[in-house]
Amino acid sequence: MPFDESLLNIDYLVFSSHKTATQTLIGTFNYNGFNSRHCHTLRKSIKMEGYFQDYLNAYLMKNKRKLTVISSFREPIERHMSSFFQCYGTKAIRNKEVKDKFETILYRYSIEELCEQFIHELNNKSCSGMMNESIMDIIKELNINLNDLNYDKKNKFGLYENNIIKLYIFDFKFITQNMSNILTNITNKEIIVKNSNTSEDKWYKEIYHEFKKTLVIPSQTIVDVYSYKSDLIKLFNEDDYDTILNNALKKYSTIT
Repeated sequence: MPFDESLLNIDYLVFSSHKTATQTLIGTFNYNGFNSRHCHTLRKSIKMEGYFQDYLNAYLMKNKRKLTVISSFREPIERHMSSFFQCYGTKAIRNKEVKDKFETILYRYSIEELCEQFIHELNNKSCSGMMNESIMDIIKELNINLNDLNYDKKNKFGLYENNIIKLYIFDFKFITQNMSNILTNITNKEIIVKNSNTSEDKWYKEIYHEFKKTLVIPSQTIVDVYSYKSDLIKLFNEDDYDTILNNALKKYSTIT
């Protein structure tokens, strides 16, 4: 299939799930003189589900080099909380689902009602981006075994490379805390970070902080959310899965 010329002219593709620092990554790349794009899913963002391998081949043919792709994985509950607020905050206004912030549920609902809504969406797997994990999409498209991604759990870094792709994978907290050094090593150029789309910059940041302090998630909901992401949780963590799950139960639920 033919591909958008702009996708063949990029230096880096940030192919990472919703609320995993994608805006900061592409903003930083572009600010430092690198043409980059981002996508959360192949189906919606760049519309090439089932054709990602063909795209990488087309990129290689045009540019005589393999495309560098960057992705990260974020602890599920934290990611879904951030997605929840983004969806009902800035996204709802941007998509004209509401006229302004005063019509959003973030403004109209009490903190308790927001917590109930969030838990309801977790239970129904209807949170924005919940069913999508970019790294799983990539390995499916390229027929890669998850363990072949060569993720170093101690150094929070992975590099997988074949004849058509150079894929970097990172732990979300690690890349956000070390972005300048990481991107400097990837690009071989001193990088200045430009943060973007963070909760601290949003009009709802105080509501978000109060929500996080108030939220208590039923233990079975946490078990279910973690179960769905278990393969990636195991890949990205040094501790065994049961320890990680128990820590999440202690953090988010009063029932352990």
